[in-house]
Amino acid sequence: MGVKIEIAIYSETGKPMSNLKANEQELNGKNFTCPYCSKGLIFRKSGKRKLENRTIDISPYFYLEKGIEHGPGCRYNTFGQIEIIARQPLALTDFMEKKKENQMAIRLQVVKKAMAEPPEDGEGGTADPKGKGDAQNKKYKNSGSMAPYLSRMKDIMVLRSRMEENKDIKKYLKLEYGKKTISWDKFYFGPEYKGFLELSKYFRNKQAPKHPVCVEGIIKEYKKVQKKRGGYFYSFLLEKPFIEDTDTEGYHHIPSVSLNIDAEHERLVNYMKDNYQKHVKQVVAYGDPYAEVKPSEAQKIKYHNISIWINRTAQVHLFNDVFTQLLGE
Repeated sequence: MGVKIEIAIYSETGKPMSNLKANEQELNGKNFTCPYCSKGLIFRKSGKRKLENRTIDISPYFYLEKGIEHGPGCRYNTFGQIEIIARQPLALTDFMEKKKENQMAIRLQVVKKAMAEPPEDGEGGTADPKGKGDAQNKKYKNSGSMAPYLSRMKDIMVLRSRMEENKDIKKYLKLEYGKKTISWDKFYFGPEYKGFLELSKYFRNKQAPKHPVCVEGIIKEYKKVQKKRGGYFYSFLLEKPFIEDTDTEGYHHIPSVSLNIDAEHERLVNYMKDNYQKHVKQVVAYGDPYAEVKPSEAQKIKYHNISIWINRTAQVHLFNDVFTQLLGE
């Protein structure tokens, strides 16, 4: 399937057409081609995702026909995009290397080490602290000797977020942690709820894994939380799904995912808050997860509380491919 595409060439007219226009004209199943390599594309109409209190429409997109690959020089070629990331300034060969033709590998232990480096003063955000300008596109430097590794990891995370499933990237990019190979299904979770339940189970094992993970979802709200030992942090809570299924004891298992940021990281907090106010609420973020299950006997619900602490701008990316007019805002 590869990268989700927003503009394609409509075969009947030979002219470019946007995903929204194709959805408006109900062209599901019609023939399209890639505007860069002319490979055949399929159009997928807008879908729906049922959340805890509402249903949202997910944007339509074009994708590759089964068994077809984009041309080698095409901007939508998955391995080509990975090679571009690898060729960026500063050859981080201890983080990313070519394993074989059309496959590279990244070492998650290097990401883990980079996350442990304390941010420098003023680091950790992408928004103007006064709230001016376009916060979504404004960029500030990530400082520190390990910062380039985090920025490279963010590029990979963003590339994956533009795809439908983990299988669209796993054959091109291998994940390693020490001597172990990590499955993409054990690294990238969401936005569907079953992935988060797998994350909860995975990280509550007696031998809990040490590698970082990535989560994708939609920010529902945020709150300021007082710490027990003084100070406070901001918790950005992701939308909970609507779940009908129950276990053998009659409990609904509902993931409750939060991204937490210490208040001292003012720029990062402002970046998150400013985008939230602009309704740019879809998010991907990576870090070390913590998971616990809290049952509610009265509601017959088991909440799988999953939290990830972030302190660098390179650990989070905000975007929007949901129809904003249907968000009830």
